[in-house]
Amino acid sequence: MWPGEGPEPAEGPDEEGDTPEPRWELRSECHAQQFFEAALELRGQGQLVDMTVLAGAQRYQAHGVVLAAVSTFFCQQLACGAAREVDVSPLATPRGWEAVLDFAYTGAFTAMPGTAGELEAAAQALGAPRVVEICRKMGGGLEGRSPDEEQWETLRGMEELYRAGVGCDLKLTTEGETFRAHRVALSCGCEYFRAMFCSGMREARQGADPLPTLMAPADLRLLLPFAYSGTVAGSWAELLGTAETALQYQASGLLALCLEALQRALSPAHSLDLLAFARAYDLRPLGTATQAYALANFSGVARCPGFPALPLAELLALLGSDELYVASEVEAFEAALRWLDADCTRRLPHAEAVLGRIRFSLMGTRELRRVRAVDLLAPPGRLYQLLVAAVAGEGPCRVRTPAGALVICGGEGLAPSLATRRPTRELWFAHRFHSGVGLVKQVEWRRLGQFPDGPRFRHAAAVLDNMLYVLGGKHYYGVRDMLATAFRPCAPLPAPLCGHAACTLDGAIYVSGGCDGSSKCRAWLLQLSLGGPSAQLAPMLEERAGHIMEALGGQLYVAGGLRWRDGGYTDQLACEVYSPGPDAWVRLSPLPQAHVGGASAVLQGELYVLGGYSQETYRDTHLVHAYQPGQERWLMLGTLPQACADLRACVLLLPPALRGDPAHLMPPHGTRQSLAPPHGMGSLPLTERRTPLSPTWDENPPSDIPMGWGPL
Repeated sequence: MWPGEGPEPAEGPDEEGDTPEPRWELRSECHAQQFFEAALELRGQGQLVDMTVLAGAQRYQAHGVVLAAVSTFFCQQLACGAAREVDVSPLATPRGWEAVLDFAYTGAFTAMPGTAGELEAAAQALGAPRVVEICRKMGGGLEGRSPDEEQWETLRGMEELYRAGVGCDLKLTTEGETFRAHRVALSCGCEYFRAMFCSGMREARQGADPLPTLMAPADLRLLLPFAYSGTVAGSWAELLGTAETALQYQASGLLALCLEALQRALSPAHSLDLLAFARAYDLRPLGTATQAYALANFSGVARCPGFPALPLAELLALLGSDELYVASEVEAFEAALRWLDADCTRRLPHAEAVLGRIRFSLMGTRELRRVRAVDLLAPPGRLYQLLVAAVAGEGPCRVRTPAGALVICGGEGLAPSLATRRPTRELWFAHRFHSGVGLVKQVEWRRLGQFPDGPRFRHAAAVLDNMLYVLGGKHYYGVRDMLATAFRPCAPLPAPLCGHAACTLDGAIYVSGGCDGSSKCRAWLLQLSLGGPSAQLAPMLEERAGHIMEALGGQLYVAGGLRWRDGGYTDQLACEVYSPGPDAWVRLSPLPQAHVGGASAVLQGELYVLGGYSQETYRDTHLVHAYQPGQERWLMLGTLPQACADLRACVLLLPPALRGDPAHLMPPHGTRQSLAPPHGMGSLPLTERRTPLSPTWDENPPSDIPMGWGPL
């Protein structure tokens, strides 16, 4: 059938046997640019300028520490405390001096044709070696560092002056400690200091005498170094404290850096602390994102030591959410009991409100027996009546469904006659999952749309900013029928490919493996930048095609597919994970069953592999397996609407029109509802038959559905 025919490791345990939290060293990549944008604005306003430079008939105002960071001449002036008015006319022409000035603030300068020698001479006289280097490379047609890199170098020069105490014009005293710094540097790195020194406050008129402050020494040890370096280090808990300091003193750059790191390193135990932090400071986007994480990882959250201390309102919000992810409703019930048992006397009056959020109608008979055995629900009390009313079906009960929907697109399956195979152009989404016996679930599928250019299989699909990207693949079965086209705009693939895998991580699209024109499996890993060239990264440990790749926890997971051995193709069960930092791969537990040409997606922190076939048996599979990174194991979760291979899947946020309709309400407990699959893929309750959802994405998309195909 193939092809063409038919995280960084944590630190070790401490002395007490506990594993300490890892520490991070973070840098705000936009800090240098923002720092010098603020410095330019201050210079334009004449704020905090402490040096006047004479060049010819012109007078220029600037900040001495900024000039000293790029020029040894001005560094000497700053170090010896010379007069703040300096005449550079004997050393440089006005045009040469202006080049050094512009470079100090922007990392670049404008050079008119034929002036490179004049500018180089001025830079030599003023002791600006980096300007000299740029002038020489300009003369030879060579490229140097970017302006952003040069700004970072200048900022490092200012940090060295700060460490050495050169030119510091500010002394802050608190609790018997004294801190020295440059006013302009603190003003550019922290809005609190900028308001203090530039808004007419008494502190702005303070002379050389030490300036008392109520800021704690620990806070100054965070804010001052960050202003000069854009970096911060600490464990997760320490970064949370740093974020609080940044909020208090309006250090927006430091706050953004900490919050990004805190969210990326979220764990069930940390989520409750971050949620409380977001609520306390009214950080609504952070609170929304953290609550979504807690909902998606509720089983782990409920087992954390801090869960019993969760405020009642937060508990009710979690238990009452349709997006709460639990393998069984019993998990939600047990979490509610744990919270109530933590303080029975005070919390018993809230028991009815808490248990009212439990959806008993979603439980099976065996689960309800366990619930009835709890003393709190013993008859004939009010809580027992609550349980009886829920089981009796007084009112509809909503099924819990995640915000993201599992979507499968394209692929190859059996034709209605069951005698031939046929590629498909359709997209389907999992409307909801029905709990079954044990870990097995039933999936209800609904049609979402179709490709604009016909059927496509052995392609790759990735989602970036909730937009679906489709890359390469095949239309038909010819050996040379391979596509390099891509929809929705990244550049096309560097070569026609089929059987490759793609996903997105940190704003970039990654493509791995696949087959090219030689029909051999590859191990390469490519990074595609939107609108830019591709970069080749460390190859996989195994060659493979027809495999899956997904991003999870800041890493790329690769599983399954097939490989070339002894002159033919065979199933590839090996799995591995790629870490972008060290640019390296590590082996994982192998797949329990072949999924060649299967689909994949990440949902609720687990890696799903759906469908595909076995190269050794030539049989399609309709099984769905999931990998749990925390447990390092594979589980069988259910089946597809029918066996299908060479399809692709993803997770999209669908509008309420698709996932929030009245069908979202389950019938009362005990009511039977037959499920019959219509022609082709899909499974809809007979009572919910309606006109299929088939938006025309390339012509007239519905106004409430942000869909549409566009060439890349």
